[in-house]
Amino acid sequence: MSANTRPKRARTDLFALLIPLLWLASCTGKSERPVFKLLSPEETGVTFANTITTTDSFNVQTDVYIYNGAGVAVGDIDNDGLPDIFFSGNMVSSRLYLNKGHMRFEDITERAGVKTSRWATGATMVDINNDGYLDIYVSVSGPEWSKAEQRANLLFINNGNHTFTEAAAKYGIADTGFTTHAAFLDYNGDGCLDLFLLNNSPRDFSRGNVSSQPSGIRGTTPGSHNELYRNNCNGTFTNVSKEAGILRDAGFGLGVAVADLNGDGWPDIYVSNDVAPNDVVYVNNGNGTFTNKRGQWLEHTSFAGMGVDIADFNNDGWPDILQVDMQPRDLSRRKRMSGFMTTGSFMELRSRGFRDDYGVNTLQLNNGVTRNGDVTFSDIAALAGVAATDWSWSPLFADFDNDGNKDIFIGNGYPKAVNDLDYMPAAFAARRRGNTAEALRLLKQLPSYDVSNYVFRNNGDLTFTDETKAWGMDRPSFSYGAAYADLDNDGRLDLVVNNIDAPAFIYENVQPIDDAHHYLAIRLEGDSLNRRGIGSKLILTAGGQKQYMYQSPYRGFMSTMDDRPHFGLGRVTHVDSLEVIWPDGRYQLLTGLDVDRFVV
Repeated sequence: MSANTRPKRARTDLFALLIPLLWLASCTGKSERPVFKLLSPEETGVTFANTITTTDSFNVQTDVYIYNGAGVAVGDIDNDGLPDIFFSGNMVSSRLYLNKGHMRFEDITERAGVKTSRWATGATMVDINNDGYLDIYVSVSGPEWSKAEQRANLLFINNGNHTFTEAAAKYGIADTGFTTHAAFLDYNGDGCLDLFLLNNSPRDFSRGNVSSQPSGIRGTTPGSHNELYRNNCNGTFTNVSKEAGILRDAGFGLGVAVADLNGDGWPDIYVSNDVAPNDVVYVNNGNGTFTNKRGQWLEHTSFAGMGVDIADFNNDGWPDILQVDMQPRDLSRRKRMSGFMTTGSFMELRSRGFRDDYGVNTLQLNNGVTRNGDVTFSDIAALAGVAATDWSWSPLFADFDNDGNKDIFIGNGYPKAVNDLDYMPAAFAARRRGNTAEALRLLKQLPSYDVSNYVFRNNGDLTFTDETKAWGMDRPSFSYGAAYADLDNDGRLDLVVNNIDAPAFIYENVQPIDDAHHYLAIRLEGDSLNRRGIGSKLILTAGGQKQYMYQSPYRGFMSTMDDRPHFGLGRVTHVDSLEVIWPDGRYQLLTGLDVDRFVV
């Protein structure tokens, strides 16, 4: 969709909508009814836990990224209409669960041939060979001292019979960098899905060599910069990072999302970097190259950037950006925890040409395209009420209550509160003296940073309400990768969460199925080169309101969503139109659609 065809920004009259809704809630009592129910491993059959085993020689002091967690991918691997689940595991094997219906799952890891023994991080599903079956691409990382062959990414090709064959080297994408996550997109418009790899420097950022280059940290460690692989449309890929303009600086990449940020029809890439390097906004030039527009488009971003999601949360037709950081929500905890950014380090980074970053979440409202073709964003996280959500990892936009507005889920937690202001100087002093025993003693005494995940209801007026407790999601955890999906095809989005040192969460959406929570779900069937329609745009018009979605399931933190776009409709009982703009520019229009169903 081009800029001049986008709907104009509409501002909602808060009181006109809110007063009758509050009255309705008081009469029905729905405001007190949980939206989510946490199902036990006994109920679901999902027993996977990403357990991290530490020793005196292998812990968060020797490998600062030991607790960066792993992702989850949700997708229908056998085309039976039910989305299945793949969990990445760091020190344990990854696991694949087949959806048997009614929220029951079967572990088929061994017979499927997808068991792993590497430090698996991101989980990506894609039909890479266009045979109609979803394949699984597993990102791999490891400590700084790990061998390259131990970090080779994995590609499990779906054989169509619940078994897979590993073929990353055959396809030319057994990359040995320190990979956090992978996203597929057609960056050059040839119809074939290319591969972007988000890599993370294994060096502790406090030991990194911050150069005068404002783009990031000079990449002295092999495998620490991002990579772009072009799909040759013949079952092989070629690394085209240099000629495509992918920065050769090292980054501490923790989040990646793909969207058409400026509405020119080409997919752009947002890279969320942790700590010193600025984020990167790779704007697609439409000629096989990218230009970093972070400095022109964004005044600031999150300093310790973790996961990122991009979606149109205010229904104005423009994709907005949500990035999470580590700011505690509770004041007393905030006083006890360091955000790693001091006034001195802030000014030092600024003097070296780095753009300003701040240690809070950012919610970048897309203001549209200016006359010179750039996009301007306004950070409204504080106004929206989502600036501080503790040690956060996975932000996701999705309409969990089916009211027509995209809500927010944020995964949280960390097994050791290493930014504790009492611990940090004492441990640093002990290590500087070479007293590893004292440093270990301090580490073992350190408490965990166990907080609940967050879920925020979209109020429809650029603000959100914290519904974590009311919606049944207030259990403390160390939660990392997360994915939403309608696991039981009942029209309500469920949640799957990959936890450290605890079984994965399966949250069933149990909101009422009634006249206030209608929906429409879509299954895109593209051409023979891009069967899932990755890169398509969808515009739904119903009840005088438009909703916009961009088809890219790779978002949040290390994870892949169910690739069936889901629209909540509230009380609307009839969809006026559904427009689909396919990646090759083809336009499709469906009109007069009934609600509460899946459309193919």
